[in-house]
Amino acid sequence: MCVYVAFLVLIAAMGFYIIFYLVFLVSFVVLAFVVDRLKSFDLIDSFALQKKLVLVFLVALAVRFLMLAQDQIITGDILTYVFRGDQMLNGRIPYVDFQGGNKPPLYNLTILMISWFLGAGQIQFRAVFSAVDASIAVLIFFLCSREGGERFALSASLLYSLSPINVITIGLSGHFDPVPTLAVVISAVFLISKKHRLSSLFLGFGFALKVFAAALLPYYISRIGTPMKRTLSVVLFLLPMVLSLIGLYLLSEEGLFKYFGETSGWGGVWSFSHILTVAVGNDVLGPLKISWMFTGFFLGLILAMYVSLWIRKNEENETIVFWFKAVVFIYAVYWGLMILDAWSLRPTGTNIFPFVLALVIYSLLAGFVLVRYKNAIFPKSLQSGCTEKTLIIMTLAITLFCLGLPNYAPWYTIWFLPFLLSIRTDKIRLTLLLFSVWRIMGVGISILPGFPPIN
Repeated sequence: MCVYVAFLVLIAAMGFYIIFYLVFLVSFVVLAFVVDRLKSFDLIDSFALQKKLVLVFLVALAVRFLMLAQDQIITGDILTYVFRGDQMLNGRIPYVDFQGGNKPPLYNLTILMISWFLGAGQIQFRAVFSAVDASIAVLIFFLCSREGGERFALSASLLYSLSPINVITIGLSGHFDPVPTLAVVISAVFLISKKHRLSSLFLGFGFALKVFAAALLPYYISRIGTPMKRTLSVVLFLLPMVLSLIGLYLLSEEGLFKYFGETSGWGGVWSFSHILTVAVGNDVLGPLKISWMFTGFFLGLILAMYVSLWIRKNEENETIVFWFKAVVFIYAVYWGLMILDAWSLRPTGTNIFPFVLALVIYSLLAGFVLVRYKNAIFPKSLQSGCTEKTLIIMTLAITLFCLGLPNYAPWYTIWFLPFLLSIRTDKIRLTLLLFSVWRIMGVGISILPGFPPIN
C-alpha cells in the first residue's frame, strides 16, 4: 500500500512515466490478491454501512482528484471534449457544424450539460468524470453484497477505487467512459433486484451514451418471462437512444444522417482487426471492411454464448466455465498478436526478427502456462447464486465485445471492470483481471523524467 501511494504521488507531482506506472500497476495487482488480508481492511470492515460507503467514495475521489495537480496530456480525448463543449456553447450543432464523433447524440448532450454548468475546461471534465467513477465504486458494493457478503463487497469496491487504469485514464486523462458505465452498473443492480423495466431503461441510457451496452440486451431479455414484458423491455431500452436521435433531427434534419455517416469511419490500433489490416495492407478484405468483420464475428460469439446458456439451462455452470476458457484462450492469442502489432507501429525499416522471436517465445510460454497451471486458472465449479452467474456472463459478454472492436483502448476495461471485480469465484476474477488491458497508453511518454519520449 505504501508503494501504491508513493507512486500515485509521484505521477501526480512529476507526470506520467512508464516506470512510475508499471510499479503503480504491480502494487495494485498485489493488492488485488491480498486486500482482504490487510489489517487496515479489518478496521474498515468493522465500520457501519454508511461509513463504508462514504469511505469508498472519498478514497476513489481522492486518488482521482490527486491527478488534477498534473496537467500532462497523454491522450487527446479531453481536448475533443473541450472543443465540442465550446462549439455547442456557441450554438453550433454536432455532426452538422463540427464533427461530433462516432458516439451517440446523448454523449454530446452530456458534454454540453457539463460545459453549460461548469464551463468547457479540462479540469471541469476530469473532475466530473472522476466523481462519476467514484460513484461506480459505491454501486459495486450493492452489486455484490447480496450474495458475496459485505466484506467481499467492500474489497471489490476498494479495488475499483484504487484501479490504476481508472486513476490514469479518468483522473489524469479525463475519459468519458465512467458515464455510460455508471448507467450500465445501475441497470445491473436493478436486474439483480428483478426490477426489469428499470434495468432495461438504464441499460438503454448506457447504449445511448456508448453502444457497448447493447451487448447485454439479449441476456436481459432472456431473464424476463413473458413475450409482452420482453417487448416492453426492448422498447424501454431503445427509448433513450430514439429520443436523443429525434432531438438531433429536430435541431437539424441533416444532423441525423451525418451522425450515421461518422459512425462508419471508425479505425484503430491494438486490435485483431488492426493486425489483419496491416497484414493485408488494406482495411478491406474482398467486399467487406475488416473492422466490421471482426465486430460481427465477436458479436456472433456473444450471441452463441447466450444461446448455449439458454439451451443448456440444466448445465449452466459448465457452460459458463466453457465460455470463460474460450475468453482466456482468445486473450492469450490477442496478447501474442499484439507483439506483432507493436512491430507494425514501429518506424519503417525496423528489423522484424526480434519481434518474431518474441512471438515464438511468448507462444511457447503461454502454451506452457495454460497447460501446466490449468487447475489454478480454470475453476471446476462456481460460487453458488444467480447473481454470481449474472456477473460472470456480463463480464464475458462485454469483454468479447471489446475484443471485437477496431480499437481496443486500455480505458475500455472500465466497461467491464465493475462486474469483474464483483465476481466471487477467485480463479475467474483474478485470471481475467491479469489478462485485461493494462498496457501503457498515451503519446509523448518517457521511461523516466529526463528521458526522451518513446512515441
